[in-house]
Amino acid sequence: MVFFVGVLALGVYRVFFVWMIRVPTTAMANTILPGDQLVVHRLLGGIKRGDIVAFRYPDKNEYYVARVIGLPGEAIQLRGRLVYINDRVLDEQRVMVEPEHNGYDALTELSTEGTGPYRVYYTKHAFADAEQNESGDFGVDTPFQIPPDSYFILGDNRDNSYDSRYRGAAPRRLIWGKPSIIYFSVAMPNGDKVRTERIFKRVQ
Repeated sequence: MVFFVGVLALGVYRVFFVWMIRVPTTAMANTILPGDQLVVHRLLGGIKRGDIVAFRYPDKNEYYVARVIGLPGEAIQLRGRLVYINDRVLDEQRVMVEPEHNGYDALTELSTEGTGPYRVYYTKHAFADAEQNESGDFGVDTPFQIPPDSYFILGDNRDNSYDSRYRGAAPRRLIWGKPSIIYFSVAMPNGDKVRTERIFKRVQ
């Protein structure tokens, strides 16, 4: 009886409080690579800037993984490589990388500028002028006022992420959880090589 209750409790926990997901795209490279498999825990507390979250948009059924950049009520705008929150530059480590050559491997890092608690990646040729206009519909040409109880979420691979710039802010009710670790990783697209160096790496 005790064993049955334990198995049932574990099953309920896994259904409602933890997911195992596999990442298929480079939107979060180099933080998360295609083929990384993540443990995602249900988010029960507050959300901070810089958190990586699993979420969906109101018009989509699939879930995405990206980083929270803008908080409810803030005005956000992207100008070239810089993010402005309420007209002040956000501290980020901005890494210049070579253009992707196959869409699966880690990006080749060239140089770093700025300081901050996390790293984001920009393709070298995409920004000859750091004030060059971004593409997107939200927070690009003019500051975007983030609605109450919603979050502006961007991929770390900034030049190759279809995120809140194009889809708008994500409501809190659609943010499910936070990835904690990479529990397994294989090289894509064939999945024929295990990336042992990425197993048990923290997601941050």
